[in-house]
Amino acid sequence: YHNHLHAADVTQSTHILLQSTALEEVFTPLEAMAAIIACAAHDVDHPGVTNQYLINTSSELAVMYNDESVLENHHLAVAFKLLQIPECDILSNLSQKQRMSVRKLVIDMVLATDMSKHMSLLADLKTMVETKKVAGSGVLLLDNYNDRIQVLQNMIHCSDLSNPTKPLAQYVQWVDR
Repeated sequence: YHNHLHAADVTQSTHILLQSTALEEVFTPLEAMAAIIACAAHDVDHPGVTNQYLINTSSELAVMYNDESVLENHHLAVAFKLLQIPECDILSNLSQKQRMSVRKLVIDMVLATDMSKHMSLLADLKTMVETKKVAGSGVLLLDNYNDRIQVLQNMIHCSDLSNPTKPLAQYVQWVDR
């Protein structure tokens, strides 16, 4: 299931959310690009087992990443290693500052796809929505990095889990691939 088709589904779902009326003017082009990259890379080289399995079996990956978001750290390492290959470096036209910004955003977003972070991600989002000021249009004011990344993290996490929420015919097509 965690293959290139799943990555395409998550990427498309996030793209749709980024283009929604409530969010289309919220994020910078660099943030939107980082979100798309994070979606495409979020399960790259997935071994088909869970973090807990890798930890319980003392796998090489679990040891390498100290049992913390093992798969997510692995996905990130593989993705950024691929970007070091000149013909794969889709960030080559960015400045060093932009590249570092994209890297931080992608890391923060992919790490949020770790299911062990699910409840805290939701609780933090709920708190932010309840306490955040809204603009006259009713749109949340996301005026700092923490608020912006929190919404992007939740967006990608939701997209990652969104397949069962789609119409049955569409859901079945993705599952059967």
